[in-house]
Amino acid sequence: MIDPRGANDTMTIPTNSRRRFLARGAGAVAGTLASTLVPRAFAQQQQLSVGLLRAPASAIVDLSEQRGWFKEAGLQLNQVLFAQAAGPKIVQALGGGSVGLSFVNSTAALLGMAGGAIPLRFISIATDPSKLFAILSQPSVDSMQKLAGKRVACTAGTGLHYYLARALSKYGMTFKDIEFVNLPAADGQAAFVAGRVDAVVPSVNGRFSILQNKKDTRELFGYADFTKPPGSTQPFLNYDLFVTTEAALQSSRPALQAFLKAYHDKGVPYLQNPATRPEALRIVTEYVNKEQKNPTDASIMKAIMDDSGFYDSRTVKQLMTRDDFKANLDYQVKFFMDLGQMKSAPDLDKAIVTDLL
Repeated sequence: MIDPRGANDTMTIPTNSRRRFLARGAGAVAGTLASTLVPRAFAQQQQLSVGLLRAPASAIVDLSEQRGWFKEAGLQLNQVLFAQAAGPKIVQALGGGSVGLSFVNSTAALLGMAGGAIPLRFISIATDPSKLFAILSQPSVDSMQKLAGKRVACTAGTGLHYYLARALSKYGMTFKDIEFVNLPAADGQAAFVAGRVDAVVPSVNGRFSILQNKKDTRELFGYADFTKPPGSTQPFLNYDLFVTTEAALQSSRPALQAFLKAYHDKGVPYLQNPATRPEALRIVTEYVNKEQKNPTDASIMKAIMDDSGFYDSRTVKQLMTRDDFKANLDYQVKFFMDLGQMKSAPDLDKAIVTDLL
């Protein structure tokens, strides 16, 4: 028999039984060590609540979760779904601490920082949808100048709003020159199709859907028009950013870093690899369409993804440390200060954080 005090009388134990005993003992010891030696704070830091929309970038997050890439990085993820065009709501949720990370358009992030109430931090680029924005008009409106006095629908406080402001400015116009109709994206698009507004800056999905189904729609102003006369030829750059707060950055740095690693270096390559891209596009389409009244078809989603920018960690860091990244944020800030929607410029040097990549 075995002396409970640890005598080495083990010769009476058959070899297989002894191995099972040692395995059980080692497992128990390992479990005890894990529970006593791993700091509880570390376990808490490896949990993260992420605010998401029914958008392609969110689908990449969901895909990465399904494939177990967040768990591989040591992260327990909690997905919190918001309604479409919810940038301001997401910023409020970040400020209140109900989510620790989300992605919002840079416009919503900058407006959320207005007044310094919410110390947001821009830690990565989720995607670049800049090429996908457009102003659509009824057939009778065949030039930007003819928008004067016309009803134009758009969602205030979003990248679509900034897009419209920038486009108008090229022709010496402001929101005072049009009848601006502030509507959620889906409502604005429905109003345009019904003829109740003369033009609309639709969501990305809405743009393709309208052009596909309302054949007399005019694509009045597109991404490439920013670099053409008249007016400024400053390119339009309007990233969707992964955004957190200073408090979350201090308390959840390992979790944020784990999230970015899985998203950029596992999820994005799965989308970009020719071997896995068809499957990724299928998953993205299904995710975006879930619970939608007007689902996007696969051809529209492919067109959207083909014109969207998704990047690995190395490329994101290169983009965020280039001069034009901050310059375009500064440009937006000036724009909204001139419009009276921002009273003071946020400290962008403090807001841009690249050491998690």
